[in-house]
Amino acid sequence: MKKIRITSQNLIAAAVLLAVLLTSCLWLSDRLSSPELHQTSIEALDKRKGTVMELTAATAASSVAISAVPGDATTPIADQVAELSSYLLLVTGIILLEKFLLTMTIKVAFTWLIPIACILGILYQFIPRTALKQLAIRLGAFALAICMIIPVSLKVGDLFEETFHLQQAVENAQQATEDVQKDTEEGEAESGTGGITGWFSQIGEQLTSSVTDAVERAKDALNSFIDAVAVLLISNCAIPVLIMFLFLWLAKAIASLPLSGEEEKPAPGPGPRID
Repeated sequence: MKKIRITSQNLIAAAVLLAVLLTSCLWLSDRLSSPELHQTSIEALDKRKGTVMELTAATAASSVAISAVPGDATTPIADQVAELSSYLLLVTGIILLEKFLLTMTIKVAFTWLIPIACILGILYQFIPRTALKQLAIRLGAFALAICMIIPVSLKVGDLFEETFHLQQAVENAQQATEDVQKDTEEGEAESGTGGITGWFSQIGEQLTSSVTDAVERAKDALNSFIDAVAVLLISNCAIPVLIMFLFLWLAKAIASLPLSGEEEKPAPGPGPRID
């Protein structure tokens, strides 16, 4: 068992760590986790949520419009468009979770994790156990890492959405939906004009043309919806997970660095030389 050491240097270091502990708990925790400080990030998340809601309404309208096309040619397309709503619901839940974790991770880090790391550091000043110092550094690095995950993932996600033109994909999907509705209405209007003889003579050609156009429009709408949903899933689901693993790996790498003051074991020298 190692002896307790009390020196002026240890007392100064313990006092500094105690000041950091009190500052983290009593001031930084509330200050850094306040919603006003993260207003820009919250607005970005609200904008993403609005985009998802807009796309969800567009998928519902598109599914109804595609289903209204005469015949069964567009039924599978309408079903696929309707299934995209489940992915959009997942994206909405993740956005709400990110909005909650944006301030909660900072609150937990500066209220619990960093103070515990400081307590371990204070104990190390008087009980020189390497395990205490390693745990304090790892806990502090982990606390700082989780505070940066959501803000950094938002920046990277915004850059990803701009690169792949998310808003343009949403507008293309909405335009394709309007085109499907227009083709369907025009087909119904044309099939209802003229006399009974003209109706029988032209119904086949009109319906075939309108249905063909509507099927192509429906395929365009489905492709646009898939592009938009894919960008949303990557920017809101994949990127935060990748950023989380990156920062946790960095925290682990920092914590595993050789600590100053540790005694290094001497490398074994060459054995006795035998002539």
